[in-house]
Amino acid sequence: MQKLKARAIFTNDGECDDMNSFVHLLLYANDIDIEGIVSSSSCFHFAGDPEKGVEPKRWADPVWMWEDVDAYAEVYPNLAKHDPDYPTPDALREVLAVGNVKTMNDMDEPSMGSELIREAIFKDDPRPVWLLAGGGTNTIGRALMSIEEEFKGTERWREVYEQVCSKAIIYMIVTQDDTYKDYIAGAWPDLPMLHCTNIMGIAFMFNEQLDPPEALHVFRGPWLHEHLLSKGPLLAKYHTWADGHVYPGEEPRSQFGSNPELLGGNWWGKEDRERYYMISEGDSPSFLHLIDVGLRSTEDPSWGGWGGRFTRKPDNEFNPEADYWMNAEDGGHPTVKPGAYQFSRWVGDWMNEFAGRAEWCVTSDFGKANHRPVLEIEEGLDLIAAPGETLTLTAKTEDPDGDELAITWFDYPEAGTYGKSIDLAAQGPSAELTIPADAPAGSTIHVICRASDEPAHEDGFMCAYARVVVTVG
Repeated sequence: MQKLKARAIFTNDGECDDMNSFVHLLLYANDIDIEGIVSSSSCFHFAGDPEKGVEPKRWADPVWMWEDVDAYAEVYPNLAKHDPDYPTPDALREVLAVGNVKTMNDMDEPSMGSELIREAIFKDDPRPVWLLAGGGTNTIGRALMSIEEEFKGTERWREVYEQVCSKAIIYMIVTQDDTYKDYIAGAWPDLPMLHCTNIMGIAFMFNEQLDPPEALHVFRGPWLHEHLLSKGPLLAKYHTWADGHVYPGEEPRSQFGSNPELLGGNWWGKEDRERYYMISEGDSPSFLHLIDVGLRSTEDPSWGGWGGRFTRKPDNEFNPEADYWMNAEDGGHPTVKPGAYQFSRWVGDWMNEFAGRAEWCVTSDFGKANHRPVLEIEEGLDLIAAPGETLTLTAKTEDPDGDELAITWFDYPEAGTYGKSIDLAAQGPSAELTIPADAPAGSTIHVICRASDEPAHEDGFMCAYARVVVTVG
């Protein structure tokens, strides 16, 4: 099956969770076209500006990005044995750049990072480019400002404006500076913005209100040490509690790796922590949203996937005219809050695939590691059915390792416009669903098939999905 790769530029502000997300991202460099890795700034981290008398704030020299790619180079020969689509280390080095980093909202002048973004927007490629804001949006904003300065007031401005808004999509992790509010939302209101705000289930906090209880073990020290931290030089860059890592420029209250006084509940989050517990992957939803695991998440923000689910919100704090989307809510779990569940419902699956890919770093033998199954739906993914009609769906699966697969089906009412659960009878590779008699014409029903090799892999299992969208005719 041909891969559907998204184009992406990953911007970050060098916090420990950005660093963790970067390690994780590198293991998906075969499934995403990474066109830029850019150091930016935020309200939490900036380099300072001596000419303006601005001191650095919790700043980590971006050299860590180059060091991580050096670690990637050490494991690249193994990774390429599992998938030749992994880019060479030199190809990644070519797209590393420092952006606008002096102050919180630094957009004073173009930077290597902002120019890289500007060039990617105008690249002759029909695919959109995803601008992932793990820190502030200031470097992204500077790229857009450079375009505006060049073309606004010319006869090409309307054409260029529409081109940019159709080619670029911003995925912003919380709000880490003022540049979307003060510039982007007003100057570029038609540029889509996906605003990921409910991330605490993987960002510093994890508990039964934020994550499915059956997945909580993947955040704890024994699991992380066995399945991630022991898997070679790249995963040695992954930051966990009390693992000895020191974060340059960071204040003592956030030195989670090297300040033993923060263990237990003696930190700002108050939750108990032990050695090797997960700290955070707060920026990972941005690239997880782009991975083609079969959930079709990039087709419509309201459909949802590994990076969460979104709803269009004109009533927002930025600009009611902006093409602005914020995290939606998913119900149906007895303990997890709906705002968290829209993302964390998938966390057990993607953390186990992370572990499976970490194993690729330390073995060159394809047969000694796990790989994602292949899943297709015989009847197709986009169907039309009338109220009262019964559809049969048939899953066709293949596992590259010959593993036994478990196949499950579920409907996803929050993702469809019908909005209510349906009758779904499933057994193994077959499922039957009956379109409700009250389903309005034009409404949609989403059914998801999940194929997992969990029967063969208790940990490090991998999943493939297929989303069937039924339009009521």
